[in-house]
Amino acid sequence: ISLNRIRVMKIGFSVATPEVDTPRLPAQQGDFGKNLQVLSDLGYDGVELSVCRPAELDIALLEVEVTKRNLEVASIHTAAMGFQDKLWLCHPDDLIRSEALDRLKAAIEMAAHFSVDVLVGSFRGQLGNPEVRAQSMTWMRDAFWQAADHALKNGVRVLFEPQAKYSVDFGFTAQDGVAFAEELDSAGFGLILDTFHMNIEDKSFAKSIFDAREHLHYLQISDSNRLYPGAGHIDFGEIINALQAIDFDGYLSLQILREPSYEKSAELGIMHLRSLIGP
Repeated sequence: ISLNRIRVMKIGFSVATPEVDTPRLPAQQGDFGKNLQVLSDLGYDGVELSVCRPAELDIALLEVEVTKRNLEVASIHTAAMGFQDKLWLCHPDDLIRSEALDRLKAAIEMAAHFSVDVLVGSFRGQLGNPEVRAQSMTWMRDAFWQAADHALKNGVRVLFEPQAKYSVDFGFTAQDGVAFAEELDSAGFGLILDTFHMNIEDKSFAKSIFDAREHLHYLQISDSNRLYPGAGHIDFGEIINALQAIDFDGYLSLQILREPSYEKSAELGIMHLRSLIGP
């Protein structure tokens, strides 16, 4: 095993920007600077920024807060747009769909400033019951086509996250994500995998990572109980080995329940991952 290849993986943590305030979001909220300092002190490489209203953010100020702590932005995450402001890319209300796409395009432009990708999970919305599913699938497809095109023009990607059936009603497994990526066929579109959802829906971590290898650019990390890696029963050694086998060089970003505390969970999580991938 080549440790040099493994070590190009970076470790991040999901932290919300100051305008975010929703209990449903599995990202650390509150004092932005203080939250970043915790990650810096623990040796994290970067921060996944979970945003709600990207067009209203002072991106230059955020950049100062991140870089002065020797961190980098790992990605831009969109779930708060749905959880907090009730916006989704696929929705029967035209105005909701339109505003959601505008928000996503603003997130893409923010991501382009940092040369990172935008993550879309539950923010994609729901297809709904069988009677409306064909129309909803058209809305879903069109939204991602437009977003991928905007991302491509901005030199970044929109990354689609397969999730468990309790969260979404379309795109459950890595293989589902690959099929959607091949259907869209855009260099502005790719995949993110989340170990929590994979543990529920995917038959094999290693097989899913291998199957998604041509589209996979990012991993969100949590254990089987949504706690820090090492607190549940997921074999992260299998996951790291599979990523090493496909020469993955993206982020492993913790998106977890912060128990027993943000500080302790961030510490225990990075310790477990560093034990597997090296310093």
